Amino acid sequence: MNLTVCADPEELAEAAATLFRTRLQARPDLAMAVPAGRTPRRMYRLLETFQRRTPLDYTAMHVFSVDELCPPAPPDGYFWRQVRQEFLAWAGVPPGHCHPFAVGAPDLELMCAEYEDAITKVGGLDLVMLGLGPNGHIASNEPGSPFDSLTRPVRLLAETVEYILTDEVIQGAVCDQAVTLGQATILAAREVVVLVGGGAKREALRKLLEGPVTPVVPASILQRHPRCTIIADREARP
Repeated sequence: MNLTVCADPEELAEAAATLFRTRLQARPDLAMAVPAGRTPRRMYRLLETFQRRTPLDYTAMHVFSVDELCPPAPPDGYFWRQVRQEFLAWAGVPPGHCHPFAVGAPDLELMCAEYEDAITKVGGLDLVMLGLGPNGHIASNEPGSPFDSLTRPVRLLAETVEYILTDEVIQGAVCDQAVTLGQATILAAREVVVLVGGGAKREALRKLLEGPVTPVVPASILQRHPRCTIIADREARP
């Protein structure tokens, strides 16, 4: 794993935005699962600023979700609302290249299987960019999630729901039912980038970097990924 330590959240956002644009320039049809939450918010703002200065063509890329809350959270996607408002609203990605989770579907297991099929149809994920939960979760794979799991419905721990609610921007109702890319789905991506900001993530990052590979710390499986980059700010560094 490659670890980049940034001085502060602003520098972290710049490093993440620069990596995003570099990967898109190298592969215009980039298939990417994009993050939501507080840490990526600055990155999306910078991406928009960079786009005004030096435009890139986003129209060939495919945008997937990392995870999503289920109703009674917004049926159009609690996390997808952020992605749509902060990224898709200006990027020009065609609707047919946008792949939100259909959390209003009557059969979530089937919907998740079809999501895996959609990933396969575009040739697999080139890049998964996600955050790190304080308890070591990645996407919505909570502690104890099997490493061979695929995209599926899950139930969030109370501490994760509470953490979502501490964000400064609330996109609607929040609940403990979610769908998520599986551990095996993430591991199959050609590249994984983890954004880690703040002292609350320090212990989880230490376990990711130094601890044993165990389902108790879902992110620890990334030690086995051949191309994983962690971008952390100084407060998060162990």
